[in-house]
Amino acid sequence: MRSRLVDPRHDGVRLAHLSDIHAGGRLRPRRLLKVIDLVNRMRPDAVVLTGDYVCASSRPIPLLIEAFRRLEVPAWATLGNHDYWTGAELVVQALEQAGVRVLRNASDALEIGGAPLRLVGIDDHRTGHADATGAFRGVGAGGTRLVLTHDPNVADKLEGRGVALVLAGHTHGGQIRLPRLTEQIARRIGVKYLAGFFQLDETLLYVNRGLGAAVPVRLAAPMEIAFFTLRPAG
Repeated sequence: MRSRLVDPRHDGVRLAHLSDIHAGGRLRPRRLLKVIDLVNRMRPDAVVLTGDYVCASSRPIPLLIEAFRRLEVPAWATLGNHDYWTGAELVVQALEQAGVRVLRNASDALEIGGAPLRLVGIDDHRTGHADATGAFRGVGAGGTRLVLTHDPNVADKLEGRGVALVLAGHTHGGQIRLPRLTEQIARRIGVKYLAGFFQLDETLLYVNRGLGAAVPVRLAAPMEIAFFTLRPAG
């Protein structure tokens, strides 16, 4: 992806993005482990995770720990609505036990090429935990700003914050994608951004279709692992 908001020193930085694993649902344990192995083979500089690691039970948490411990590069995460409905503190403990940094309306930075890659995590909007102002508190100038959040509608609240890329999930790409009908229903229930890239002024938003689902059916919205290479415009 190209943006004038990408620091030139981050030209070529590679990210892997996973979302909506819903462990215990449609995604089987062996497949999740294969996904992690694939991410490692692609050798990104960082991995970002944007929520809904569990579905309706905390029983698959040991699987999450086993899977994320396999990651060979630094990883950051935000939470989703199913994580809160199931038990946010249990999910956070699991992620941190696996070495993943959880950003709950907070930020962190990864020094790459002598410039900070600033990762800002905005907590789940659907359950009322999102606080964009709090998340950006203390975020310094310079470098490249990336936002991780579960609900893509949060991107509408980021104007003027110098964000190059927002990464989100939540929608499952519509999950059952019927021509015109799925988009119409999505708009009626307030889902503005269903899947893929969206240009919002100078900020790019990417909505990941995710790996799992609360309901084990997908049609024309296949599971997804997303990889990005940062490029400065021009």
